[in-house]
Parts: sequence; C-alpha cells; structure tokens
Amino acid sequence: MTDSRSEGPLTGVRVIDLSIWIQGPLAASLLGDLGADVVKVEKAGGGDYSRHLTSVFGVDLRRSDASGLLWTVCNRNKRTIALDLRRPEARPVFAKLIEGADVLVTNLHPEALVEMGADEAAVRAINPTIVYARGAGFGEAGPLANDPCQDTVGMAYSGLMFTCSQSQDAPYYPPGALSDVVSGTMVAFGVLAALAERTRTGKGQYVSTSQLQALLWLQMLNLGVAANLGTPFPANDRTQPGNALMNTYPCGDGGWLALAAIMPAHWPLLCEAVGLPALLDDPRFAAPADRAANAAALVAIFERHFATAPAGRWVERMRERGIWVAPVNRVAELATDEQVLANGYLTRMDDGSQAVAAPFTLRGHTPGRHVAAEHGVDSEQVLTELGLDADAILKLKTSGAVW
Repeated sequence: MTDSRSEGPLTGVRVIDLSIWIQGPLAASLLGDLGADVVKVEKAGGGDYSRHLTSVFGVDLRRSDASGLLWTVCNRNKRTIALDLRRPEARPVFAKLIEGADVLVTNLHPEALVEMGADEAAVRAINPTIVYARGAGFGEAGPLANDPCQDTVGMAYSGLMFTCSQSQDAPYYPPGALSDVVSGTMVAFGVLAALAERTRTGKGQYVSTSQLQALLWLQMLNLGVAANLGTPFPANDRTQPGNALMNTYPCGDGGWLALAAIMPAHWPLLCEAVGLPALLDDPRFAAPADRAANAAALVAIFERHFATAPAGRWVERMRERGIWVAPVNRVAELATDEQVLANGYLTRMDDGSQAVAAPFTLRGHTPGRHVAAEHGVDSEQVLTELGLDADAILKLKTSGAVW
C-alpha cells in the first residue's frame, strides 16, 4: 500500500488498526504521527463506537459534521476501511491487509479476535514477522485477564482514584480517559521497541500492555513506597503539609500558585522575593526540621501574605530569583497559553480543529495533520491497492462485507 501522508521516522511502516474507543486508536494515531501508513479497520455500517458518542461528563462532543470529538482526537493521520470481519467474504481482504503490514494494533477482547480470525495465532500464520500489539484491561494473565475493562474500571482497580483524591475516605474520578491515554501511549512505545528488535533479529514480536500495567507505571513512586515500606504516600492536605515550601496557595486575584522551594538555597531567596525577610529570624523556621515541625504555621503566614497580590506577581518575583514555582493553570487556559503555543504542543488539523500534539518532539519532523476520516471513505482506495478490481469491490459491497 502507498499513501501520501507526511514522511517521518516510520515512513514505510504499515499499521493495521483493529481497535475501538480510545486506547488502541490512540496508539495507532501516535504511529501515524510518526509517518506510518495506518489503515483503520472498522465495522461496516456502524464504525468505531466513539464516532457516535455524543457526550461525556455532560459535555456535548458533537461536531458540525455529526461525528464525535472523541473519535476525531483519537483517530488522526489514518485511512479507514469499513470491513465486516464476521462475514466470510471479508476474510480474504483482511488477510491481504495483514500480508502487507508491519504492525497490527488492537484492544479487542480475545474472544472477539478469535471469532474474527484476528487473534495472534491466525494473524501470525499469515505474516510471521508482524508486530502484534494488544492493549488490555487487567493484563494477559491472572483471574481477570478476560474480564471486560474500560477507562473508569482501569482507574478504579489501579488505585489511581485514591491517588488523585484529597482524602482516603472517598475516591476521585478524574475526567479525560487518563487510563486509556496512558495505556495507549505505552502500546505505541512497545511497538517502537518491537520494530527495533525486528530490524535487529528479523523476528516478529508480541507487544502487550494493560490499563492496570500502565497506571501502575504512572504511580511507580507511590507504589514503590507502598511495596517496600508497607504504606503509600498520604493524601496531600494543603493546610497540613509535610513541607510548606512544597504546596499550593490561593492568591489575591483568585488564582493559585504551586511552590516547590525544596533546595536549601531556596529558603532565603523565597523570603526576600515575597517580602517576608522577618521569617529568616523566626526560630520556628530556622532549619528544615523546624520548618517541617511548624509547617501549619508557615502555611497560615503564606496564605495571608499571598492573598495580598495576584498569582502572576508572586510567580514573577520568585522566578527572578530562580525559585521553582508556577501558576496552577486550569485546562481551558492552556488552549491559549503562550508557552504551550510556542512549543507547538497544540496542533491545528487540516479541518481547522485543534488537537494535542504527540508527547515528544523529533527535531526536523512535523507530524501529519490529517483529521480523522469519515466512515469507510478510504475503502475503495485501500482495496484497489490490495489488487482488487472494480468487480471484486462491487461484490464485496453488495454482500455487505465492505462499505
């Protein structure tokens, strides 16, 4: 197959995306960002479920073209073929796709993959050197290996909901499909490693990650402490922190700042920067141990003081002296943030919509900006590239195997 996508480090690599929702599609999109020719195989007629998701957490996701925003942000830089793999007529087409592919990405349930002839054994029988990558929920082994799982369930089981909570009495459910995003990114990471290994050995590889595995990695320090010391880090109470110099504070304009003045040299610089030089002579705060023992008192002083001016003023003064500090941004503010835009961390797609760029930058490589494709729009092109003539394509469409 050939495609006129932007060139990149994965130019010439062909990826078959047989996945749904967010985890798998996001992984394949990252490979597409790097120049791979990604062909998404969708169920004929309906397509990926995310195409039709109209709202999440009460937010309307519908676009003017009736497709869901969730579909759009997770399926850029791909072509799409509408193929019903449960129809026997579609199996030879899928086999041709696999024959010419370097990678297959999926997050479908093992039983569904067997039913469609897309499990690892069936795929490797067609193409022994393919990289077969699967994103799972709870992992490849264990009593929950075949249990259904999605983002909510993954965050709950992994402990992330309590990690994100201010209290150990009640979990907090962070929005934004964090489990899918992290695990999908790790699928793409594994694919890159497998492709490097195949270049070295000539052998195919099986790549797997799960929402549980990826979120444990995200919490590696917390889990490491729990596994070795028997207790995780406690929930952060900003009014009673272990270190008042590593905390968040409300400011006079309603904004917040996050302070991380953890180096020994930061303490005098901080007191001078914010106009509290008297604290340097206060015995309660003379040494790090004193400041830790009297953290609540220091928090109260900072809160009264920071409330007298806007967050931006405090941040500027502290940064001038090399103190680690930042405003606590709201997500909506980042869409117009000067630092975000200067680095191209938001990218504009070819239909004018905006999307978060890949989580890394390769100097000299500009990822493609092809918006997610309409359902089955590339079916004929892909089938023609596979060697099917017009009559064969018409028969597939008539049978319902292809849209």
